[in-house]
Amino acid sequence: MNVQRVDKKVLGPALAGFFIMGFSDIVAPITAYIAADHPDAPRGAVSFLPTMVFLWFLVLSIPVAALVNRWGRRNTALAGYAFTIAGLLVPWFAGAGCPLEWYFIGFGLLGIGAAIVQVSVNPLLATIVPAERMSGYFTCGQIARNTSLLLLAPTVTGLVALTGSWRLMLPVYAVLTLLCGLWLQRAPVPEQRGMSHSSGLSAVFGLLRNRTVLLATLGVAASIATDVGVGFLSVRLIDAPSSILTTTGFYACRIVGTLVGVWVLMRFNDVKYLRWNMSGALILGLLLLFVRNEAAIYSALGLLGFSMACVFSTFYSVATKAAEGRANDVAGLAVMSISAGAVSAPVCNALIRLTDNPHMGILFILCCVAYMLCAASVLKTHA
Repeated sequence: MNVQRVDKKVLGPALAGFFIMGFSDIVAPITAYIAADHPDAPRGAVSFLPTMVFLWFLVLSIPVAALVNRWGRRNTALAGYAFTIAGLLVPWFAGAGCPLEWYFIGFGLLGIGAAIVQVSVNPLLATIVPAERMSGYFTCGQIARNTSLLLLAPTVTGLVALTGSWRLMLPVYAVLTLLCGLWLQRAPVPEQRGMSHSSGLSAVFGLLRNRTVLLATLGVAASIATDVGVGFLSVRLIDAPSSILTTTGFYACRIVGTLVGVWVLMRFNDVKYLRWNMSGALILGLLLLFVRNEAAIYSALGLLGFSMACVFSTFYSVATKAAEGRANDVAGLAVMSISAGAVSAPVCNALIRLTDNPHMGILFILCCVAYMLCAASVLKTHA
């Protein structure tokens, strides 16, 4: 049950959880660095590293949703933090130049942690905020998540300049995860075990008979597939050592979009705002398909980041409101949908290899955006 007064002592650690969620998204942009460190690896093997992260969203989301009902959201989130720390430290302790297999193991553990954190922190935030302002608060969570992604490129660039390697970011992120876990441990989290009475897989998947939940769940899948696809493609659209900075522009504009979105979603209809943004994203995707000018690519990616800012939070909040009292189960479905990110890098890589043109990977992005626009057009608006 949502309360009208938001407990700031819980809001801070909950939003910090979104910051930690962003660590799982570092994999797609740094695949190019890992590929450079492993020139003898089988062709295309590195492109499956993001799959190792997002695969676990498919496998674990529903079981973890049931676990949340028994363990509570805080304890479950802390378990996710532990897996995240392990996933970051495995390739670090394996050492520079370690076999590619250590990255697959580490990023697999990172994916397990990210899946657990997603399932537990999202409904935790839903519990402490008023329903009518849920989209706005979830957008605040995305600001925290996008901030961690925004810092990725400057961190990598700075570490390469100072140490000659990007790898020091792994223990740095592990320490940040530990600190956020300690913060959450001390917070007065309102546990509501049993509030979401799931009777197992059939009960959770039964929610998909609700048309709104189905459309929104697929919308979450399309939004994550788009994000991962953009992260994978952005460093390949520009043939320059500084190409990773395209992710900085994307996430910087995304943070601006979330700030604007917080203001808009607190005052206006969320689904209508989603329609406007997806219309713009479709135009930008078409533009990226054809333009080759660096400035135009940077600008289009930045504006695309702005357009994608509120998509996940809107779809998730729409589904949560459509299934009142089932926040944990909706979280399980939403996080399961995040596994769609596993297909982005392989599909985009296949399109690039087929056409020998990195811009053709945008076709996958266009398909995802087209679905989100259609879903936003079909979903009912609630004033």
